[in-house]
Amino acid sequence: MGALPDRRVNARIVARWAKMFVFRSLGRSDYARWTDPSNLEAWWASRTQRLASLVPTGTRVIEFGAGARPLERCLDASCTYMASDLVERGPDTFVCDLNHRPLPDLDPLHPEVAVFAGVLEYVRDVPSVIAWLSAHVKYCVTSYAVAHQLGPIQVLAAGARRTYYGYMNTYSEVDFVEMFRRGGFACRYSDSWNDQRLFQFERGSVETRS
Repeated sequence: MGALPDRRVNARIVARWAKMFVFRSLGRSDYARWTDPSNLEAWWASRTQRLASLVPTGTRVIEFGAGARPLERCLDASCTYMASDLVERGPDTFVCDLNHRPLPDLDPLHPEVAVFAGVLEYVRDVPSVIAWLSAHVKYCVTSYAVAHQLGPIQVLAAGARRTYYGYMNTYSEVDFVEMFRRGGFACRYSDSWNDQRLFQFERGSVETRS
């Protein structure tokens, strides 16, 4: 009888992995997960503060995957904040699923900065999102859990782990930056936060890194 709990745990892990694999294959966002406020982790707060410091003052900011909207409280008072998410996060939310096509017209919002805190990992077609943003914003400020160079067996294990977490893509830091470059955005700043990287990209600028 003592082994039963382990089997139950393993069954839950397999069931979750299978569900996330299907979502990844279909490019389907996990509405059930992100509708539940308990999945909005408090420990993300320091990441939000770091990203807020990369937002130029006096700009109109749209945050995709806004969640509980902590960025709104961290931005400089001169900024104008707009929340966007899969589901409503307040009556003024711009509801948008980045895995649904066609992507909406942002022209009425006049955003200058797009912020993604732990979001792009859950997007199936990131290049098309970057191309869409290039017509609307000057800056992209984002975090990303980059994939590291690994051996063949480690790659398989890392891929399985990313699928379990619900990630829909796997980019190294070099590939991530290059993807934005192809979309017209140069990397102006990069740094680490826990096991993730933070970036500020500017459309049409000369690349600088620190």
